[in-house]
Amino acid sequence: MIIRTLYARLGLTLALTLGLVGLMYALFIFTTVQKNSQHADQSLNRDLARTLVADRNLVRENELDEKALKETFRLYMDLNPSIEIYLLDLSGKILAYSADPERVRRSYVDLKPIYTFLKKDAMFPILGDDPRATDRQKVFSVTPIPSAANANGYLYVILRGEQYDRVEQFARDKALLSLTAWVITIALSISLLVGLLVFYPLTRRLRRLSEQVDTFRQSDFSTLPEISATSGEDELNQLESNISLMAKQITSQLQHISQQDAQRRDLFASLSHDLRTPLATVNGYLETLQIKHDELPDETRKAYLARAIQFSNRLKALVDELFEMAKLEAIDAAPHNEPFSLPELIQDILQQFEVQAQQTGVRLQLQGDMELAFVDGDIGLIQRVFENLVANALRFSSHGDQIAIRLLARDDQVEVEVSDTGCGIDRRELNKIFEPLYQVGNAHRGGEHSGLGLTIVKRILQLHDSDIRASSETGRGTTFTFALKTAR
Repeated sequence: MIIRTLYARLGLTLALTLGLVGLMYALFIFTTVQKNSQHADQSLNRDLARTLVADRNLVRENELDEKALKETFRLYMDLNPSIEIYLLDLSGKILAYSADPERVRRSYVDLKPIYTFLKKDAMFPILGDDPRATDRQKVFSVTPIPSAANANGYLYVILRGEQYDRVEQFARDKALLSLTAWVITIALSISLLVGLLVFYPLTRRLRRLSEQVDTFRQSDFSTLPEISATSGEDELNQLESNISLMAKQITSQLQHISQQDAQRRDLFASLSHDLRTPLATVNGYLETLQIKHDELPDETRKAYLARAIQFSNRLKALVDELFEMAKLEAIDAAPHNEPFSLPELIQDILQQFEVQAQQTGVRLQLQGDMELAFVDGDIGLIQRVFENLVANALRFSSHGDQIAIRLLARDDQVEVEVSDTGCGIDRRELNKIFEPLYQVGNAHRGGEHSGLGLTIVKRILQLHDSDIRASSETGRGTTFTFALKTAR
């Protein structure tokens, strides 16, 4: 249905709003005209009651002439039926009147409006009780009789009587209907036309944007929507810009997920090989020992057991690193940071590798400022970073080489360099060393390490809002550089 479109809803809302405004405007005009008419009527006829008393000789010898009053009632009912004349006593009780007795509904008239009317500074219109209705008030004229100095009552004249009301109501309803119809028709037509002209380009942009987003969805979020860049900085421009950025981010994330999925498949393929090899080796040695236990010499049995244990340990190390990597990749993984002394931690790690370094003839050194401020981080995870880097450096170093850890304070960070003078890494392989299960010289997969060590290092440093860089020269060694924030 067409009413479901935003353009139709905006048009309908505008039409209803303008119609309501037109009705309120007509009501305001009617009320204002009525007030002005009452003001004019009362101002022009303020002295009508006093004039009646004087012209009709209603007071003779300071007394009210009741015969003349009755004659005045009869005469004005015939000549001017738009006014009604009432005689009141000082308490407001109606004593006589010119109206039809069957139509008079009040026996008393409130005197407060009369007192207000008789003041010199009275502000019109002033409404008084209408004797012909218990819930209606009208403009009036009044005068004390026989005189203001010796008042025995009041001559109370309703300026708009019942007959006047009937004639005025008919004319007013007709005029009001005509005025309201014209106001609503003209205002609605012009304003609706202007509103629709304003709404159309806005909704057209929204429709185009909706179609582009729908096309983006139907393409499985692979084809970026061609959102046209328009001038201006209104909300629609911001919406178009945000949707364009969101689409680019979605496409980039999907590509990243696709790459991760491909890497995960490669990882599973590599894992199947890395797990199968030690398992098959361990299984082969154990089956040989089981089948030929009595035939094998003691030295051979011990050699088979040693090899089985060696491959079993390698399998255990690989599984442990896989669990560690999975834990670090978890969504809620977060380091438990605390301030600690970096030089002290590194001294402990170097002592841990001292025996292995001496056996291979490699020197371990800690260089730089030993009085550095504490750094902020998870001490267990940072220890794992240094263990992996030092173990990796020892693996590619030989007799006479050196492994050095340098510390340098830079602003609110401590820069760390872990370098060795080993065989180095070819530049073609340097960008791949942080990939899971990648090993330098990847032609063999039977080494003692899993290929996850540098991947774990990179992930731990990412959790500490840091990144690691590697530089190397074949035959001259490799350097890994990263930074840690100092504790506040």
